[in-house]
Amino acid sequence: MQNALVLAPLVLAAVLVLSGLAKMRDTTSTHSVLRLLRLPAPLTQRWVARALPWGELAVAALLLTPWWPAYALGAAAALGLFVAFWVVVARAMTFDPRPTCGCFGRIGDHRINARTLWRNTLLVALALVAGWIALRRVAATSLVTAFAGNDWLWLLLAVATATVAVLILGTSGMPSPSRRATRRQAGGPPHEHAGAGQGAEDAQEELDYVRRPVPRGILIGRDGQAVELQTLPRARAQLLILVNCWCGPTHAALDRLPAWREQLPELDVQMVFGPRPFDEGAAPSGVPGIWWDPGHRVYEALEVGASPGAVLLGADGLTAGGPVNGIEEIEAFVADIEAQLAEARDAAASES
Repeated sequence: MQNALVLAPLVLAAVLVLSGLAKMRDTTSTHSVLRLLRLPAPLTQRWVARALPWGELAVAALLLTPWWPAYALGAAAALGLFVAFWVVVARAMTFDPRPTCGCFGRIGDHRINARTLWRNTLLVALALVAGWIALRRVAATSLVTAFAGNDWLWLLLAVATATVAVLILGTSGMPSPSRRATRRQAGGPPHEHAGAGQGAEDAQEELDYVRRPVPRGILIGRDGQAVELQTLPRARAQLLILVNCWCGPTHAALDRLPAWREQLPELDVQMVFGPRPFDEGAAPSGVPGIWWDPGHRVYEALEVGASPGAVLLGADGLTAGGPVNGIEEIEAFVADIEAQLAEARDAAASES
């Protein structure tokens, strides 16, 4: 038997440990995802969300056991689990709008697309290899214990290759092109010094940013009342933080919401959820400015892109900045707006 085949159960065990630990940290999100995936009612119970990560960890442990009967049980369970995941994702590809997969709890990209299906296809293929090893009446770890020097070398190189791939592909290095495209109509005067270097760059970005009317859309408040999106910025500018899933960045944005509101006292900072945020305390009841966007219509109308995103709506009824995507870009976006508001306050004070 080729010793390289041992990579299949080892990779599956690593994936299951990562997935189980991530889900265990946030069973509320897992429960929400089970409902968004429209699974049968018995599978959307809260106890399933609590039990699933423990089940994944148990399967990972069985894959790493040196005893063949236990390993065979783990290989069969892994194959069943990953086939079930594949079917759920393939079915969700037909939904409109598509929900999030939540395969890895709060981490990773939760959008369901062709990439998600290909990933699950590869996991099913690895599970088939792990099952083939079990049919040979050996356990994966027993193969590892029989490694010679060269075998350990390629195993270490395989781990290093996987680590490099995660570090390169696991995060996006592409900055949002419109992060600094915040128009001064939202508060504060335009740049008065579009000189060389970064100042000229920022000024050019502002010139390139095309403002457009706030689109039509309906938001639902906690009290069940519907509000037209176009009416929100009539009193003053609005910064909308929009999310389309219950993933880690969504929770991070919710945690940062009070700080962003403190940074921007002249604006209303609202958080708009695609998944219904009021069910079973998914969004804390004491947090104001939480809205539900049924069917993700507002999210799509504002062309937000990756979740979470932020869009600035000017008090004149036109978009004033964004969308920007990701927690770091939103933080920088808020800092830009804060700086503009400070300039406006200083200018007003000097004129009075």
